[in-house]
Amino acid sequence: MKKKMAKALISAAAVPALLVATSGSASADDWVMWQNAKSHLFLTHGWGDYQGQVKGGMGGTGWEPQWWDIQNSDGSWNETAGTNETPGPGRCMTGYWRQVYTEPCNPYRDRTNNWQRWREIPTNTGWKLQNVQTGWILDDEGHGGIYANDHDYGNANQRWK
Repeated sequence: MKKKMAKALISAAAVPALLVATSGSASADDWVMWQNAKSHLFLTHGWGDYQGQVKGGMGGTGWEPQWWDIQNSDGSWNETAGTNETPGPGRCMTGYWRQVYTEPCNPYRDRTNNWQRWREIPTNTGWKLQNVQTGWILDDEGHGGIYANDHDYGNANQRWK
């Protein structure tokens, strides 16, 4: 579901250099829903009784599949837990080695730490989400378990659309 950046890259390649040089930069901040390329489950964050948890699922009671995607000046992104009505209650997806969860944060541009920042790297098979602090890759074990892996095996469990 992360097609906005790919479209922007294709559009930018097709625009004459003069136009690119004179155009202003538009904010890329937007709602995203990450879907795993293999399991087709969405990356969801819990709220209420499930607050702080991240898992693969389809959404539903206590689980929300939408994230407010905020780009930092270093090119990394904050994945902020939210709903379709608000850009999040100040909880960011965090990678602490293998563990992936949400924790309180200042979700605005350039106000998170490296544990709360993710690189969104395009590949031929989907997006690779890499934690800035650890370099580990977001992985779906296939049945809803989300964790970070220290190797990029390039398989569909580690690719998001």
